Formats: sequence, C-alpha cells, structure tokens
Amino acid sequence: MAPKNGLKLFAWAAALFGTLSISNLPGDWGHSVCGVWGCGPPTQALVGCHLAWFVVLIPLAIFGSRSYRKTIGPTQQLGKLLCITGTMLLMAVVVYQWATWLPAVSEWHREFFWQRCGFVIATSIDIPMLQILAIGLVMVRRGRHSSSSQEKNVFSPKTEEVRL
Repeated sequence: MAPKNGLKLFAWAAALFGTLSISNLPGDWGHSVCGVWGCGPPTQALVGCHLAWFVVLIPLAIFGSRSYRKTIGPTQQLGKLLCITGTMLLMAVVVYQWATWLPAVSEWHREFFWQRCGFVIATSIDIPMLQILAIGLVMVRRGRHSSSSQEKNVFSPKTEEVRL
C-alpha cells in the first residue's frame, strides 16, 4: 500500500511543479488583464498559480468525498459549504472594492467598477476564490448525480427467481 501512496504523492508533486512551471514557458502571452483599472502580472504567472490551486485543492475534495463513501449527503454538504465560501469570498472582493477603490477614483473610472472587480479576482492568487467555488459546484453536482442514481437503485423493483 505504501508504494502506491508514494506514487500518488509523486504524481501530485509533479503536477504541482508542472503547473507552477507554466510561468517559465517561453513566449509572450501578453498582459491580458490590463486596462484603466490597473495592470496585472504576466498571463503565464496567473495561469500557473490558478492551476496550482486546483492541484492543491482537488485531492482534498476527493479525500473529503471518499471518506463518506456510504453516504451521499456529506459530499453534497461539503460542496454546498465550498460554494457558499467561494461566493462569500467573491462578494467580499466586490464590497471591498466598492468601499475602497470606488470612492478614490474619478467619475470616469467608476464606469469600470465591474472590470476592476474582475481584475482583482483574476489577479488574487493568494486566496483561491474561483477554485473553491468551482470545486464546490462539482461536488454538489456529483453528490446530486450519485444520490439520484442511488434512488433509482433503491426504488426500482428487483425481480428474483425462485427455484423450487
């Protein structure tokens, strides 16, 4: 059992290293998140960091859902909790930008409030807001799919042959 877990750990570490190495890829992907609301880091760095958060969080979600193999409810509940957490984090960004950025800029810049919020969300790599929300949505959907398939199995009549 230990070699199998060692291989999984190695594969996870290689995936993490690979996603973080995206920032070192040659070529100019440009600064696609630049505008009047600010200019962010190179696109390679953003892609690498966002994918690295997925590599870190997906095994935790898998472990969380596998630890409750017999029941579907906890997987769906964990997914809902992650969805609520991700949504609250996104709302916190919007409220923070509304309270700090909006009063500090000119009237012309205020037209770009939602672009500013998108910019901050896209360039915030310290907190995996979008990743938490996405994994939560997948877990809720997986929990619903599993529970509906279990309900079909529970309520479908089984015919058994009786041998005399």
